[in-house]
Amino acid sequence: MNPVGTEAKTEPDPITAAIEALTAAASGTRIIGRGTPNEHREPVDLAEIVCQVITAVAANVGGVEMLLAGRPGSWEADYVRQIVHSTAGHEEADLLRFRLEPVRLVVDFEGTFYDFGLETMWDQEREQAIEREQNDSLTEEQIVEASALVDAINELWDRDKAAYNEAYTATVHQVLTARGLTCGVEVTEASLEVAATWEPLADELDAAARMTSPLPMTGKAPDWTNGTPADALRRAGLTYTARALKTLRRTTDRELD
Repeated sequence: MNPVGTEAKTEPDPITAAIEALTAAASGTRIIGRGTPNEHREPVDLAEIVCQVITAVAANVGGVEMLLAGRPGSWEADYVRQIVHSTAGHEEADLLRFRLEPVRLVVDFEGTFYDFGLETMWDQEREQAIEREQNDSLTEEQIVEASALVDAINELWDRDKAAYNEAYTATVHQVLTARGLTCGVEVTEASLEVAATWEPLADELDAAARMTSPLPMTGKAPDWTNGTPADALRRAGLTYTARALKTLRRTTDRELD
């Protein structure tokens, strides 16, 4: 029983909303022969509208087979499949032109950095810096320097993740645009509150972004030539410790100036 003066909240019914929307569309008219002596109004071509709607929904969810995953072998599914193929063609690229919903990618950027070997490199060098900071034999000045190095390494880690997030997002937008798609893309960082729901196009965009998005340390795509990208950075002298020390030296030089 509901408290006095309150009403039970019901979730909106998408099926009812779809029926209402199509009913409204069916009641519309279109102008035939606009600007000519034969200009007149006729009922809308609802069959065309329904085909476009079903095809757009198939594109939004990632393909006709994903649309029909609930019962792909039914006679109803066969008719829907024919509608989509007749409207958009059999190629995935043609179907995607009907997509209106943005592609949604939920990305674990720390996990990506782990795959690149970067998290391990950062963690090892951070631990080494902390061990030095806690060395009892250091002078007070050396302790201050060691503490500054720890902070600089951690700041670089945070900046690298933020910069890579931007580069990754820019890459997926570029890939989508290059394919002639205008549906847009939304990139969200993975968290406990955001569940990842992947689809073929999202997988494709993610793979392209991981392969080609420039790393903030080099401004170039990850180098897997001999080992992980972290190994390539070590060879180039771009470890977190080396970069942090360089940053601290620049800061010291500016203070002296």
